[in-house]
Amino acid sequence: MKRKLWQQIGIGIVGGVLATIGLAAYIPLNTEMNDTPNIGKRHAMIRLEDVGLGGDYNTLEGLGKLRAVMTYIESEHVPFHVAVIPRRMSLQDDGVWKEKGIDDPNPDEIVSAFIKLLQQAEQQGGVLGMHGYRHQYGETYRSDGEQNSGIGSEFNIKDAPETQELSYAAERMKESLAAFAGAGLHPAFWESPHYKDTHEQQAVFRSFVGLMYQPDLYAKNAHDDMNTYDTINTYGQDSLGSVYVPAPYRYISDAASVDRMLEKAAKDDGLASFYFHPFLEFSHLEPVMAANGNPEEKDGIPVYQYKEGDTGSYLHKLITGFKKLDYRWMSLHDIVPFTPAHRVMLPPRTKLQNVMLGDVTGRGHADVVVRQLHRVLVIPGNYDMPRNRQQEASQVWLRETFMPDESLLLVDVNGDGKQDLLAYNTETGNVRVAIADKRQFLPVRTIGALPIGLSSVRTLRSSHGMGLIAKGDKGLVQVNLLNQQLTYTESNTKLPEDAEIFTAQLQETDKDDDILCVSHKEKRVSIMYHQGQGGFADPQTAGGVSFGNSDQLLVGDTNGDGRGDLIAYTAETGIWRVFQNEGENHFQPLDNEFGPWAQGKERRAMVADFDGNRKMDISSYNETEHVLDLALSFRSGTP
Repeated sequence: MKRKLWQQIGIGIVGGVLATIGLAAYIPLNTEMNDTPNIGKRHAMIRLEDVGLGGDYNTLEGLGKLRAVMTYIESEHVPFHVAVIPRRMSLQDDGVWKEKGIDDPNPDEIVSAFIKLLQQAEQQGGVLGMHGYRHQYGETYRSDGEQNSGIGSEFNIKDAPETQELSYAAERMKESLAAFAGAGLHPAFWESPHYKDTHEQQAVFRSFVGLMYQPDLYAKNAHDDMNTYDTINTYGQDSLGSVYVPAPYRYISDAASVDRMLEKAAKDDGLASFYFHPFLEFSHLEPVMAANGNPEEKDGIPVYQYKEGDTGSYLHKLITGFKKLDYRWMSLHDIVPFTPAHRVMLPPRTKLQNVMLGDVTGRGHADVVVRQLHRVLVIPGNYDMPRNRQQEASQVWLRETFMPDESLLLVDVNGDGKQDLLAYNTETGNVRVAIADKRQFLPVRTIGALPIGLSSVRTLRSSHGMGLIAKGDKGLVQVNLLNQQLTYTESNTKLPEDAEIFTAQLQETDKDDDILCVSHKEKRVSIMYHQGQGGFADPQTAGGVSFGNSDQLLVGDTNGDGRGDLIAYTAETGIWRVFQNEGENHFQPLDNEFGPWAQGKERRAMVADFDGNRKMDISSYNETEHVLDLALSFRSGTP
């Protein structure tokens, strides 16, 4: 078990602004790659194995049965994973090859139905992964059966040296990625067939994908629990970190193996992750008959259901048994809150205060905006897979000299969905704006003035449009940017002398931003909820939150439920902790930390929705190496 230390604390960053936070906190002392993070938490995970266009899944009836299995799992509110074989090949006894895949150039009705079934599974919370590309090796008959998908290993075959090469591993990974992309599917993980690969090939795979749903066979204790790497992946463009998640409970083969698995779970409290072949359920299914006596169909696939009174289903017994043992079914994105993703190279000597994140191109992904002495650069964001592809080069969007007293931030001034560049001069109060246009910022123009010396200037979304909130001498200064004209009001809101303010939507039912206030002296995080008509309620203390003395604090909706969460980053250890917003001023820490990832006391944290899925992602900036490392959130807002 991990030892813990409670202390009083420190430094934080929210939205790129440094803040000190003094709160009671815990510091994990053990940050080795594998310290059984799921021990004592009774986490259960299921992966549907070897799902591809062949065998039991090569008919419409087979696909109907597969859908019935997935539908049952969904009905029990159990997150599930599907290890997809993109292309299946098998050599028949008559010497004829059968080959079919989701990347068929002219898909028949079975291929089309299979793709649609996987798309629906993904939309309903299923997590898809690449189980190799063909899960086989060779173009001719082999006595060991390696030529047939599902039996073959694909990698690290002893008498086939090419299967141990890095280029071979990269080629199969690229083919698998292309197959998923062409079918409109989004793989979240990689799993080598039969877990067979070389140590060097694993480095290739994790350069493309941040999550590996397989044990790292080359690491200590990797069969029992997660294994997190904080190292640089170097195949293609560099990227940081990867996570291996094993299936220590292995698989189900018969009724006796179901009993053994549940007996083990009753005595154990570690990660109960296992894989299951859906065809084992097919004998317990029957077609649903319509009133006219014909089988019902949905989306061109026969509808199946479990036989009434049938008690032999392995899956029913497993799901019921784990629930009775108080296990909680988890997805990869539950136990690994963020997926290590891309690395963005910034210009040399770029300081943190000159880096801004926001969607200025209007493409949905967050762009990186860099302030330089006489110009502003934009690095357009595109954070789809694979993560090791080349990013776009930086572009000069504005040639302008900003004074040292001018603070820059990104805010959508004109409401067109693109964030514009706003400059506030703390000495004169002058406010200037450069509107984001087609791959450029338009010339800067003055839109008004604010009181001088404002701090904690933040964007503030409301039903009246985009505005700003800031801390002034008397209290809060609220700014309206309606019609690109600046007006403001000052209030005598009582704030702690050392208060640092941040904004986020903290109530699911209210689309207006609320204000979160941090006081180091009072060791308190408090919330001022939006009350309509631009007003805010008195501060209420937020419960359930704790930070270390060197933690950096960030705010953002990490699971898409409409409420901002809190994220604590301990740069020195590379540990990230999410405090999920449960409403009514209470935050609940997630079961699992994330990391170590982006370890280094010189690193600084920022948040943005990098991939445009409406879930806040994390990033860590290293000024010395001028790199911004990203980890993306795919967490679900519902259990």
